[in-house]
Amino acid sequence: MANPVYLILPQVILAAEPPPGWSVDKSRKNPFYLLKNGEKYETARTLMYVRIEELDGPLHLAVENDERSFKSGCPGARIEDASQFEILEQGCQRKTQIFHCEKQKGGWIDLATKVSIQGLLLNVVLSADNEEEIARYRKDYEELLKHLGLVAH
Repeated sequence: MANPVYLILPQVILAAEPPPGWSVDKSRKNPFYLLKNGEKYETARTLMYVRIEELDGPLHLAVENDERSFKSGCPGARIEDASQFEILEQGCQRKTQIFHCEKQKGGWIDLATKVSIQGLLLNVVLSADNEEEIARYRKDYEELLKHLGLVAH
């Protein structure tokens, strides 16, 4: 990584290199938000974030819990498995899914990759208003996954 940013919590430090045109919102921690340069969290239509939490069991249980939670918050939600992306932390279990939420006052789509690494669960998410925005920034999301690694735990 040429220009890493360090995402620091008391129990963990991650190094991340935001894709060109993106920067970390330093006012928020866990999740750590990445916004397109010049945008603000409150008005961004598309953003990426990394949420770090302890992994209390196998990855598949964390995936099932996330699916259940998403469906309870968005009745009629659709969840699809997606192809796996290359990640910096080789050998880690991971699962990528697309979450569709359609509500009366607008919906959203999340492209989410969950990574199990040394007892931690990293949720790396590209969140947008629609599929076109997800497609537009998918390569940036892939770049983030290739430039995100555990420094200390």
